[in-house]
Amino acid sequence: MLSASLADHALALLPGVAPPTAHIRISDGPGLASAFDVDRLVEGSVIAAAAAIGGIAGSEAPVEIDRRRLHTVLTTHVSLDDEPISGWGGLSGYYDTADDRTVQFHGNFEHHSAGIRTVLGLGPDAGPTEAADAVRRWQAADLERALIDAGMIGAMLRTLDEWAAHPHAAATRDLPLVSAANLGDAPARTRLLGEPGRAAPLRGLRVLDTTRVLAGPVAGQTLAAHGADVLRVGAPHLPHVPVGVLATGAGKRNAHVDLETPEGRATFDELLGDADVWLDAYRPGAFADRGFDAAAVAERNPGLTVVQLCAFDWIGPWAGRRGFDSIVQSTTGIVRAGSASAGRSEPTPLPVQALDYATGWLAAATAASLVAHQRSHGGTWLGQLSLLRTRNELVRGASPSPFTPARPTADPAALDTMDAPGVGRLTIPAPVLGSRTHPPRPLGGDEPVWLDRR
Repeated sequence: MLSASLADHALALLPGVAPPTAHIRISDGPGLASAFDVDRLVEGSVIAAAAAIGGIAGSEAPVEIDRRRLHTVLTTHVSLDDEPISGWGGLSGYYDTADDRTVQFHGNFEHHSAGIRTVLGLGPDAGPTEAADAVRRWQAADLERALIDAGMIGAMLRTLDEWAAHPHAAATRDLPLVSAANLGDAPARTRLLGEPGRAAPLRGLRVLDTTRVLAGPVAGQTLAAHGADVLRVGAPHLPHVPVGVLATGAGKRNAHVDLETPEGRATFDELLGDADVWLDAYRPGAFADRGFDAAAVAERNPGLTVVQLCAFDWIGPWAGRRGFDSIVQSTTGIVRAGSASAGRSEPTPLPVQALDYATGWLAAATAASLVAHQRSHGGTWLGQLSLLRTRNELVRGASPSPFTPARPTADPAALDTMDAPGVGRLTIPAPVLGSRTHPPRPLGGDEPVWLDRR
C-alpha cells in the first residue's frame, strides 16, 4: 500500500522505534483528480498520525479510515447558520502580467490585501478588477520581488523546471520530509497519559497551539481529537480566516494572550513552562524576536516537545518567506504542471489544500512520536516540517500524469451539524481520526490557563 509506505518513511525519520502501520488501511473509493499522487500524500500522512498516536496507546487494533470522510475533511467545508463560508477573500486570485505570465495573490488577511494595493499603487478601496489592470503593467518576476520585499504574499507561477533551477530549490531539495533534533538533556516525563486501549490516549497531554492557517491547526485538532488539552493562543489584534478557525477548532480551547505587552509575555511564559508540546506555525523568527526561541524555551522547560511548521523552510535564500499552501504550489511549479497535464490554459492547482493537510497530520505524528520517545529516553526535542518539504515529497520521482480536473465535494453523511455556543449553528466535517469533544469555541473565549491533568 503506497500510502502506508509514505507513513513508514515519515515515521522512520523520527527517533525511536517507528510504530507499525500495517493494521491501518484506507477504505476503497474514488481517488482525487490530480497530475500528482495526492492520495498517497494525504493518506500516508493520516496513517502516520494514526500510527504514532496509536503507539502511545499501545494499540495495534485494526483501523479503517473512511476515504469519503477524509475527502470531506479536505474540502474544508464550513457553513455557519446555514450559510457557506468561503475560504478566499480580498484580492486573492490569479492575475496576468505584461510579459504574459501569471502571478497569484494571497490576500485573505485584509492587511495583506492592503499591502498588495500599496505595491500596485492602488487606493484602499480597489478591488480585483482594478488590481488586474495594475498587474498588467508589471513583469511577473519584478512584481513577485516587490511583494516579497514588502512582506506581502504573492508568487509568480513557474514551471517545474524553472523552480528546479531556482537557488532556493537547490538549497532545500535534499531536506528530509520531517526532521528532529535534541535541544538538550531532560529527564523522561513518566506522567500517565490516558489509559492503554482507551479512546483518548493523549488525555493529560498539554499542547500549546500557536498556529493559524491551516497545517498547524490541523495538527492541534488531531491531538485534541485524541484527548490532549489543546490551548490555542492568539491575540485580539491578529487577523484570522474564519473558515480555517472553524474547520479546525473543534476540541480546542481558545485564549487570547498579547505578546506585545509585558503581562502577555509573562502569561505566555507560564503556559510554555507547564506545556508538554508547543506547536509553532508562525513565520520563522516571530517568537524568537519576542524572547521565545526554541533553545531558550528548552532551558525554561526541559523535556518539552517543540514542533515547528512553516512554508518555505528555515534554510536557503528564501528561508522564512511568508507563504501558504497555494502560494507554494504556484511558486514551485505544481499549478502550471496541473494546467499542462489537464490540457488547459487556466491555472490548475491541486484539487485540495493537500500540502497543508498532509503537513498538519505529519506534524501531529511528529509530536506524538517525539512525546513517546521523550517518555522513554528523556531529552527536549524539536521537530520541523515545512510545506516545501511536503511539496518535494509529492513531486519527487514522479512525472505529472494527464487527468481531468475535478474537486471533491463534501459527503453529507460525513458532515456534523451542531450548536456552537458563542459561534452559531455550525456544519463542519466529522473528524477523520479520533472524536470531537466539543464544537469550536469563540476566539479568546477561554482563560489562558491549563486544565487539571485528569
